[in-house]
Amino acid sequence: MSLLRALLYSFVFVVVFAVAGYVTMKVLVREEGTIACPDTVGKELSDARRLAEAKDLSVIVSRYEKRKDIPYNHVISQRPEPNMPVRKGRILSVVVSEGPLLVSIPLLTNHTLTYAETTLKERYIPLKKTLYVPHGPAGTVVAQSPQSGRNIVDEEGMTLFVASSPKRYFLMPDLVGKKITEVVSEMETKQIKYNITYLAKPGKPEKIVLQTSLPPKTPFKEDDTLYILATGG
Repeated sequence: MSLLRALLYSFVFVVVFAVAGYVTMKVLVREEGTIACPDTVGKELSDARRLAEAKDLSVIVSRYEKRKDIPYNHVISQRPEPNMPVRKGRILSVVVSEGPLLVSIPLLTNHTLTYAETTLKERYIPLKKTLYVPHGPAGTVVAQSPQSGRNIVDEEGMTLFVASSPKRYFLMPDLVGKKITEVVSEMETKQIKYNITYLAKPGKPEKIVLQTSLPPKTPFKEDDTLYILATGG
């Protein structure tokens, strides 16, 4: 019986507390010069200002935050909170989203890579990737993605295609048994980088190629280094 009475008292206390809170809120809201604070969260800043002004409130931006999930210039949060009783004429402080921003893509083709990098940095557009292609004057932007004139989210980034000097390729000749003087002359004429290591081989003629780092008929680029092992003291 005592347990039932305790539960009954608890229930009555909760009901009285809830009713008292509701009545207090209604009295405060109805009090002269007091209104319920409007909900501006998720609204565009200009809409939030109109909503506040309709209730004789003003809006100030306390700060901006960069947010990917909330559109640019929309309210993230507010103080006082929505539906709180406030006096007319009070200032409503809001936090506003900075983005992501939409940026206009500049024309970068036919400009130098340095110019393109500087321009993108000034517009806060990240350079996502730089690809070099054997086309046009070296160091010049020959293509871009996205193309100029488009509007993109500032964090999407850019890909630039930059001209580089075309590379030459050679087919490895069979040098084994040839004289080093002949091989060196050929390497110098073709501007091929090489490195020669001499190995003592008693009984064999000196300055003769014993081995190369690449087998015959293997293609290699002009900036590759050819390693040669030759006889010598």
